Formats: sequence, structure tokens, C-alpha cells
Amino acid sequence: MSYFIVQILPYIALTIFGLGLLFRLGRWAAARLLGTSHEITLAPFPQTPWQAGWIFVREIALFRNIFFFEPTLWVGAWPMHIALFMVLGGHAVGFYFLGEQFVYIGMSPELSKFMSNLLGSVFGMVLLLGLIYLLVRRVSLGRVRQISNPSDYLHLVLLIAIVAVGDIMRYFPQYGMHYEEVYEYFKALILLQPVPEFVFHNVFFITHMLLVQILMIVFPFSKLVHLFGMFAMRWIENRVHTDPAPGLPNVDVAAARAKGTGLPSAGGAA
Repeated sequence: MSYFIVQILPYIALTIFGLGLLFRLGRWAAARLLGTSHEITLAPFPQTPWQAGWIFVREIALFRNIFFFEPTLWVGAWPMHIALFMVLGGHAVGFYFLGEQFVYIGMSPELSKFMSNLLGSVFGMVLLLGLIYLLVRRVSLGRVRQISNPSDYLHLVLLIAIVAVGDIMRYFPQYGMHYEEVYEYFKALILLQPVPEFVFHNVFFITHMLLVQILMIVFPFSKLVHLFGMFAMRWIENRVHTDPAPGLPNVDVAAARAKGTGLPSAGGAA
């Protein structure tokens, strides 16, 4: 089972994640959400690309609408998403540079590894607390429970489990893996080679990998894909406003009137 989890399942999970994500994005594109003919830009209407860009960045980075209209959600959601971004970025950068990424801004290798471990520990804990807060909020608030599906709870529990195991590996080094070991593991996967033997002896790493791969498999078919959808939504709602063209979107009005489809005649009532 361990061999399947660390050697075979990563390729399966990555394939399902990639194809599933392309499928979801393709469905959105097919719906012509980004090319709707009549503008649905929300007030305040940006008049220039700079104004639209500022609103776009502000909403994405600060969750401003949530802050004003659902502050109890913002308290957990905003720190959680910031911590998630930092943890994912820290994984990629830290493992690639073996924890010495801060050397490029003047730190010693030892101090760089210390800062990498410190930031990983802090943001890992913030992420865990944010997820727990969101789960408690979903369970305790009746109005939120009413609109919650079983999958909403399962997704949060899965994320909490992933982060909790990762934090255990971070806060208790005897259960974790060194940067060099993780680098060698992913290098073997990328080169389609057998993974190093030491991977099979770390139960926490195997558990962490299993949970992450389960998340990758269900991600494209769940609400979690809003991570990508929010960019399209924000562009639709906050792009530069232009007055809508007359008539109905995607309808040849003249041809429709000629066929007698019920559209009002020019200058007359339907």
C-alpha cells in the first residue's frame, strides 16, 4: 500500500486533477461567461483599466466584500487563504532551494533555513486555526448549516487533516523529513524513477501524501475549484464598464421579427 501511495498514486492524482480542472474551465468557457454581450459590471463602475485592475486586486487580496457583508466569515476566511498561499508557495520554494531561498537577500544558509522553518510553522498554524474556525462556524450557525451540504464538512475535515499532519511533521522534526529528502523524492517522481527507500519509513509523510492526493482527485469536481473561478467572477463584475448595445444579447432582432417570434415590431408593442 505504501508503494502505491508514494509511487503510483501521484501520477493518477495529478492526471485527474489536471484533466478535471481543464474540464471545469472548459465548461465555464463554453458558457461564454467572459464574453457576455450585455455588461453586468457592478457599481462603482470603473472607467479605466487601471481602476478595474485596482478593484480586481483589492477584492482578490483583501476579500473586501466579505469583510463588509459577512465579517464573521472574513475573520476565518481571509487569514486562512493568506496562510494557504504562503504555505503552498513555501513548499515549492523551500523544497526547491532546500530552505536556502533567503540567501538571495543576504542571509546566511543557516539563518535562511531557520526563517524558512519559522515561517512554515507560523503560517501552518494560522492555516490550521483558520480551517477549524470555518468548520466551527459552519456547524454552529444555523443559517450556515441550512445551506451546507455533507461535502462542505468533508472538504473542511480533509483540509484540516492535511494541515494537521503537516504541522506535526513541522513542529516535531523526528516525524518529518528534511528538505533534501523531499527534494530527492519529487525529483524521482518527475524523472519517472523509483522513489528513495527512506520514504517508505515515514508514516506521517505517507499519510500526508495520501490525504493531499485525495484532495487533488476531488478538487476539480468540488466547490474548492472556486479558487480559480473567483478570478473569472471578479473580472466579469469589475471590468471597465461600457454602455450595453441595444437589443438582446446574441439575437438577430431583425431576423427574429421577420420570423414572428414575438419580439415587438419597430416602434410598436408586442
